[in-house]
Amino acid sequence: MTTREILDKVKLRIDPAGDLGETLDRQLTDIIEDVEARLCLKLGGVKTVPDQLGYVVTGVTVKIYNRIGSEGAASHSVSGETISWDEDPFAEYSADISRYLATHSEPLFGIQFI
Repeated sequence: MTTREILDKVKLRIDPAGDLGETLDRQLTDIIEDVEARLCLKLGGVKTVPDQLGYVVTGVTVKIYNRIGSEGAASHSVSGETISWDEDPFAEYSADISRYLATHSEPLFGIQFI
């Protein structure tokens, strides 16, 4: 997925009416680029996020956007409503990332054990 495709999906989730405009685009693009860079590192330093994991970038971007203003907090409580967050926004996707790595990793030294 391209950054633009991910941006469009994220905007649909957080601003379905399209009221927030260009400032939101810049802010979300910045978050998307950071999420993509972090996911590439988690995948062993690949250059781009594989299409199969584009949904991870979308989901993590929404999580990070929704946490703006509460960075560093583990939970937030207002009028009896409490919201808590995972410390790692990728935590929900760790099993998917591990499965991807297990099925797409290169064998060491050209030897593959079966």
